[in-house]
Amino acid sequence: MRTLPLWRTLGFVLTLLCAVPAMGQAEPAAVRESFDAYKQALMAGDGPTASRLTASDTHAFLGETLDRALTLREEELRVLPLFDQIAVLMLRHNMPADQLRAMAKDDLVAFAVSQQAFDLDEVDKLSAEPFVVNGDRARAELSKLKGSPIPVSVHFREEGGTWRFDLMQSIAPFRAFFEAQAGLLSKVQTSDGKNAVVPLIIHLFTGRAPGPDIWNPPG
Repeated sequence: MRTLPLWRTLGFVLTLLCAVPAMGQAEPAAVRESFDAYKQALMAGDGPTASRLTASDTHAFLGETLDRALTLREEELRVLPLFDQIAVLMLRHNMPADQLRAMAKDDLVAFAVSQQAFDLDEVDKLSAEPFVVNGDRARAELSKLKGSPIPVSVHFREEGGTWRFDLMQSIAPFRAFFEAQAGLLSKVQTSDGKNAVVPLIIHLFTGRAPGPDIWNPPG
């Protein structure tokens, strides 16, 4: 199965409580329309549409993660939050160096979607309801998500009159979970005393053990 880690990461979207504001009833329907359009773009490999329906801070995060995958050395990576370490090392683990460098010139969302670098069967099964709107933010419980250990929500943000998928709010609970467990996870160490939890997570997630060179930029 083809896997692009950031887009598999997009599947792990999580809960953020919002209150329903006193506004028109059409807004939740507008968010649902964007969710359905986003899902259809993933299924069809329509990169430009998926990119247009992705929030600006999500584009920024993906670009930063790719830049880190191309440039950061081990000592720089190990001081990042665990979630960010995983995101960077998953890119290095799953993609050849020449492909990573080529992606740096592209719209990452459009590229990943056009390559259909995720499990289409899992995407097709996804559903979200009901959408709850609070100002320019919206979320809905996401059902039928394979492999998630905790409750899941998908988040959208209104930008320029369009509801766009908000990865950063969606993954916020995962970031919090890893940071809350950082002390316990730090006890998983290599024989030379380095934290081994990130390579272990990547091994469990992909079924392939990463090599020691994963900690340094691709040659």
